[in-house]
Amino acid sequence: METHSVMKETRQEIMALLEGCGAEVRWNEPMAPYTTIKIGGAAMVMIFPRSIEEIAGLMQRLSVAQMPFLILGAGSNLLIPDDGIEGVVIHLRDLDQVVLTGDDTFYVEAGFSYPKLATYAEKQGLSGIEFAAGIPGTVGGAVAMNAGIPGEETASVVKNVTHVSLTGEIQTFSREECGFSYRANGLSPGVIVSVEMVLCKAPIREIENKRIELLKRRRNTQPLSYPNVGSIFKNPDHMPMTSAGRLIEEVRLKGHRIGGVQISEKHGNFIINLGGGTARDVLALMQLMQERVFLEKGVRLVPEIKWWGASNPVFFHNTL
Repeated sequence: METHSVMKETRQEIMALLEGCGAEVRWNEPMAPYTTIKIGGAAMVMIFPRSIEEIAGLMQRLSVAQMPFLILGAGSNLLIPDDGIEGVVIHLRDLDQVVLTGDDTFYVEAGFSYPKLATYAEKQGLSGIEFAAGIPGTVGGAVAMNAGIPGEETASVVKNVTHVSLTGEIQTFSREECGFSYRANGLSPGVIVSVEMVLCKAPIREIENKRIELLKRRRNTQPLSYPNVGSIFKNPDHMPMTSAGRLIEEVRLKGHRIGGVQISEKHGNFIINLGGGTARDVLALMQLMQERVFLEKGVRLVPEIKWWGASNPVFFHNTL
């Protein structure tokens, strides 16, 4: 009764907050279909802004109300709680413009598919982003996470990034100002809304062959036939000759199952949803993976995926 009352008051507060915002608004929207692992409860409200200006306006409103929010793209590298989200989810699907700005540069908005961007660049005879064909996310998420593969990462092709602050200020930062690092960036909290990238000219057939080879390698090593969240843990930065997947395999956890989820038998750093999996199942497997690797290898695995809930699980803070 008390919980229902609190949620009712919150809904009324959000309705008043969003009045006249111009974006599409959906209430009690199931989150599982919006994530690559197909897990998660409902969002109290999901908003679909159609422009950078609408996002700036939303940030101003949310800041004044001190309302928590989640930015959502393709839903990879993200785990949503089973009981859902009581704050605001801002979905960037309608920020999907891409425009050539020079012979080897283009502007692209944050909601554009990263794999589709690799195909777009290929058609323009531009090389350097072939690896994006195997990353199931959006441009904004790729920039936020500095997504990549061994030897290649998003930061290497970024020219500048446009970002909306928590108070709605629109700013553009050079690659150097973004402070990129392994699977992270140094921008202040807010929303990455667009990026300008610079690639290099190359024969289209050469670009195509590289893209196909990278996709083939991904299919051979990753469990793509099951819903998954992507790489669960970051590779240890102090152990360049090993990987999180190899460590998990060495402690004999590949194939281990809890509830409806399982550590992939193909790749130790992937958790797959066999059907009916829950966020609780995923968290339990993650904790087991961290504890076993720490006990047997002395390595503290740091999550690469993001958890969005009322509180973070203790082990997410790397305090084993």
